[in-house]
Amino acid sequence: MRTHPTRALRGPGSLTGGPVRCPAARPLRRVAATGIALGLALLHALAHAAPPGDSPGARAAFVEGTALARDAKWAEALAAFERAAQLKPHAVATYNIGFCERALGRYTRARARFAAALEENDRAGRRQLPASLVADSTAFLREIDGLLARVRFTVRPAGAALAVDGRPVHAVGGDGVPTFIAGVRPPGPAAAVPAASYVLILDPGVHVLTFARKGFADAVVNRSFAPGAQVAVTIELDRLPAALHISSDREGALVLVNDADLGPAPLDLLRPAGKYRVVVRKGGFVPYEAQITARPGEEVELRATLAPKTPSLFKRWWFWTGVGVIAAGVATGTYAATRPAPVRPPVTGGTLDWRLDLR
Repeated sequence: MRTHPTRALRGPGSLTGGPVRCPAARPLRRVAATGIALGLALLHALAHAAPPGDSPGARAAFVEGTALARDAKWAEALAAFERAAQLKPHAVATYNIGFCERALGRYTRARARFAAALEENDRAGRRQLPASLVADSTAFLREIDGLLARVRFTVRPAGAALAVDGRPVHAVGGDGVPTFIAGVRPPGPAAAVPAASYVLILDPGVHVLTFARKGFADAVVNRSFAPGAQVAVTIELDRLPAALHISSDREGALVLVNDADLGPAPLDLLRPAGKYRVVVRKGGFVPYEAQITARPGEEVELRATLAPKTPSLFKRWWFWTGVGVIAAGVATGTYAATRPAPVRPPVTGGTLDWRLDLR
């Protein structure tokens, strides 16, 4: 695997392009204090704005999350606000989730939550978020767009799956260039990215990126990205060899691959993907021959069964002994079949000239 960083990207100031210019962000502590105060002030409003029959558990989880946020226990507060949102969806709870994600430095997830809070507020007829939180959500979105890193990846070959920090990436469109965002999907295996060149948006900081494609070695990149970074990186995946496992039912049988003698079986070989002619042979046995096609990263198991050679009929001693016996018998039979019939000698009558008819 080889990576090749190149020049910085250029693009419009948006989520799918380059960073936008925004006023300097307020110090985190001051922003956090403002958010907590707003959350406390809105707690009463949220309880009264909820429709009849609202889950008391949602209000209790919201109160718990607010108390935890007051102590800057952002992970615990996040869990409490998420429980509140599950029990009773509300734009304020979504906003508070985004605020906790932002405090934890998970900017892509925070951005998704702030955008969702504004969408929920619009669906509710702008009755859930007060104007101050609408303004803060909009400001946080601009701030986060300036913090996110954007990496233009070129991956060879195309179609490799990508995971960032153990999470698949999420497609978010793009202006002519496929664009994906990291960190917003649950943990899971890498997701296929069909494009050969695309933009990846991710949080600033250290990340582990894994590129995987069948038949190629995984490319693992551990890299840190500065806030607002725009870089281009080329990833070249290394093709995996094929593994050949060749064995025989006859001990000491020799293995030849493409006419090269590689020694006795069994053998474990690593070879580039392709076609191979395998011959396994041993004296006194019929050679075993096979044509195999090995794909990148594939394991090919080949077991040669050698059959004993059958001696030629003309080389067997009992064949010639039998042939001699048969030949003698044939000669005798031929003579018997072709010899002339015996002629009886004439019978004389002696001195008295007596004759007997013997027929």
